[in-house]
Amino acid sequence: GEYGFTNQKCGMACCWSIKNPEYPERVYKTTSGITALDFSLQNPNLLAVGMYNGTIAVYNVRFSSQLAILDSNETPSNHLGPVWEIKWIEREYTRGRRDLRTSSLP
Repeated sequence: GEYGFTNQKCGMACCWSIKNPEYPERVYKTTSGITALDFSLQNPNLLAVGMYNGTIAVYNVRFSSQLAILDSNETPSNHLGPVWEIKWIEREYTRGRRDLRTSSLP
């Protein structure tokens, strides 16, 4: 995506397989440009994506669905600034949750 807020376009994350390096096996289209992404080390099928408009989405690349399994646009108090860094925090909680850490400029 573009870095100028008024020139924003849609984004796309693609995942390739070693079996077919010529064409992506998974394509995830987003409503805003992608500025950061990270795969979970503990669950490598989970891809976290941060976008220029502040949205965070998590995709399960194991399945062919292009829908995010988590989308921060569905929360009432979502982040609005660009997500410049996204990182999984791999630690166990009593309910087995995983957390994401994000970073943006003030």
